[in-house]
Amino acid sequence: MANATSSAKPKYYTIGEVAKICKVTKKALRLYEQLNLIVPDVIRPDNKYRYYSEETMRLVPVIKYYKQMGFKLQEMNGISSQENYFYHQTEFLSKIEELSEEEIKIHSRHQAVSDWLNMIREGMAVLNMKAPQVCLKYLKEDSYYCAEQSFAGNYADAVINIPWVNYLEEHDSEITGPVILEFPSFKEKMENASQKMTILQEPVGKINHEIPRFSYGGKMFASTYHVGDPAKIDEAYQRIIKWAAQENIVLASESFERFLIDYWASTEKQQYVIEVLIPVQNKKRIPVNG
Repeated sequence: MANATSSAKPKYYTIGEVAKICKVTKKALRLYEQLNLIVPDVIRPDNKYRYYSEETMRLVPVIKYYKQMGFKLQEMNGISSQENYFYHQTEFLSKIEELSEEEIKIHSRHQAVSDWLNMIREGMAVLNMKAPQVCLKYLKEDSYYCAEQSFAGNYADAVINIPWVNYLEEHDSEITGPVILEFPSFKEKMENASQKMTILQEPVGKINHEIPRFSYGGKMFASTYHVGDPAKIDEAYQRIIKWAAQENIVLASESFERFLIDYWASTEKQQYVIEVLIPVQNKKRIPVNG
């Protein structure tokens, strides 16, 4: 008696049956065929009807899982190969590398959006204050991208800094957080003397070590906020100078201006918020009469 199993004819499914069983559209199955991912086992020459074996139909869930992992259809060539698992291993390693790059980009974008939101929240909190005061604050040390430029008092050009944006773009580098302008002498700046400034911004994502870095923080600062037109920022400097004299505190020569709400976010200068920071050297020694 002949073996019934060995003589049984293979079962084939129409494109409509495969679509129903696997919960995909017939259009998707035709696309898979065009891309040579799932090719029907039989195509009748008279009516072009397509038929799939059970083995071929099982490739549909495989494609679904590859799509879940982030593979594009165009990246699945060879998915039906049963000859060598090294093909799949190579594809997976390549995809892991690609997804790692994508993960860095998503993290960078998330951080940039979060930092922008926090800047606005800080700025809004300052706007709700009655009058900005001076305080001492410690900033943790960090390393920022930087570029030295000339400064002639044009804050719009200094903050929405086209050469700086172009420079970062040319070096395939991204930044986050507020624009910070460093001035080597706040007294010269207040006197409108021509001087240099250094623009600072926090790097995000992959660090480009070709870009110069500036060590920012790691010390105590006298801090206050300026609200309104940046052209009147000297008011904040005067506030710090007066406070330092009252507290017998020695100020360093350099200063930092940290832009929270500015030209990037609004055209209403009266709503601008800028933190002015001057490093503190130490307290003056008061002589003791013996």
